[in-house]
Amino acid sequence: MNRRFRLGTTSFIHRAGWLENATRLAALVEDVEILCFDGDPAALPTPEEVAGLAGLRARTGLTYSLHTPIEASLASEDEARRRDGVQRVLRAVERTRPLAPEAIVVHVYLGDREGEPLAGDLAAFRRRAARSLSEIVAAGVAPGAVCVESLDYDFELIAPVVEELGLSAALDVGHLLRDGRPMRPLLDRHLHRARVVQLHGVEPGGRDHRSLRHVPRPAARALLDRLCGVSYQGVLTVEVFSEPDLAESLAVLEELLSEG
Repeated sequence: MNRRFRLGTTSFIHRAGWLENATRLAALVEDVEILCFDGDPAALPTPEEVAGLAGLRARTGLTYSLHTPIEASLASEDEARRRDGVQRVLRAVERTRPLAPEAIVVHVYLGDREGEPLAGDLAAFRRRAARSLSEIVAAGVAPGAVCVESLDYDFELIAPVVEELGLSAALDVGHLLRDGRPMRPLLDRHLHRARVVQLHGVEPGGRDHRSLRHVPRPAARALLDRLCGVSYQGVLTVEVFSEPDLAESLAVLEELLSEG
């Protein structure tokens, strides 16, 4: 199977910092998703670590994606919380700017966190989301680099905002598997705007971000066929968080790709 996409994984595979993780992963993948889950300055990579990551990119050709803080509530009904969410995202963006991340992944929750229902009416939710995302773009972030992630709700709820602002998408197929939702409608409607596709397995008990051996074989095959069929040139991120899960996942992908 001829792939044009870059294969990636997260910066938290090994029990180490961002730079050591990226250094150890550079021989295995082509992109590392820099996880900045906490927007406090002390929890971000240090400037020295960022300089090391930038040097690694220059030496190896490794690319980076940025996952911005997950506690940022960009469509919050609480205006102070919404503004704080924007600032948390921008702090992560500014700290990692020397890495020139090709995708900046953001969460836009219906409420203040994943799993909460829609706060207020749909039109108001979209206005709040659009205001936050517009503020991020106005701070100097290229619209196409901002990737709104598909979460636990129908992406069509946020899609008009993504389209109006000229943003991109991060399509989390693992979330679809976790929630028992079909993959094809999301790919049909939004793969053309995706810079990132995230894949991870779901254990029988419902825990996600596990090895790809937990992804049903037909689903994995259908996804890879689709990505290769449209010459997808973004990143396929194996979104797992341990060395055993990554090793097993890469073996699964190698087998599937060789079958094509």
